[in-house]
Amino acid sequence: MRLFLLLLLPFVFAGSVPRPSVVERDFGAYFRARQLRGSFLLFDPQANRYTAYNAARCREGFLPASTFKIPNTIIGFETGVIRDTSQVFKWDGVRRTFGTWNRDMTLAEALRVSCVPCYQQVARVVGAKRYQQWLPKLRFGKMVVTAATVDSFWLVGPSRITQFEEIDFLRRLHANELPVSARSQHLTKQLLLLQQTPQYRLYGKTGWTSAGPRRNNGWFVGWLEQTSGPVYFFALNLEPAPGLPADERFTAGRRVITEQILTELGLLKK
Repeated sequence: MRLFLLLLLPFVFAGSVPRPSVVERDFGAYFRARQLRGSFLLFDPQANRYTAYNAARCREGFLPASTFKIPNTIIGFETGVIRDTSQVFKWDGVRRTFGTWNRDMTLAEALRVSCVPCYQQVARVVGAKRYQQWLPKLRFGKMVVTAATVDSFWLVGPSRITQFEEIDFLRRLHANELPVSARSQHLTKQLLLLQQTPQYRLYGKTGWTSAGPRRNNGWFVGWLEQTSGPVYFFALNLEPAPGLPADERFTAGRRVITEQILTELGLLKK
């Protein structure tokens, strides 16, 4: 019996997946140059390794803001609330600060300009009960939704997600491993494509919330597919330095800083 166990051990350990390592790097100069502070996390599946700036903050939970539009789109497809990518959201006639929201638009346009009112329409039809069924299946952070908060729980309240959790969700989406139809995952991924060149394809979604103890908190999450094959997943979270407004340095900085870091790491080659 003992000999049998000894012979079996190599096969047991060969089938196990080691925990990813975490390597810390200092990318603070990119944040400070835009008078911002935050954290950045990259996962390299090929090396099974995370590269982190401010790793402790990468484990801190924040409101997901419009990064929730990714699972919200999937849930919309799965429940039939969203028919397809050409579905049109009718403008309700209310003029809002973001002028790009003040018109009818397709789902693809709504995701691109991060139209909160459009996705609030989706949320009201999906309803709290269906969210409570779907969100645990998707394992997208720790979302808290009630009937009273069904159209705002990703923007205000106790819902939280970390950068590690954002990347875990994106990895499962990219690999078609979410417990939803292949169609829902495929269509959602198509909508997330931001840029395509002969060298790479960049997928992602920004987010911005001005609620909670940390006002003006911003996200940029996604993945980079190199034409040569490797894929890298990233999640950036930032906020203005104390006392400073959420101006262009903040709004544009989410993607700019991410691309600067990817370039320094030799992953984004333009």
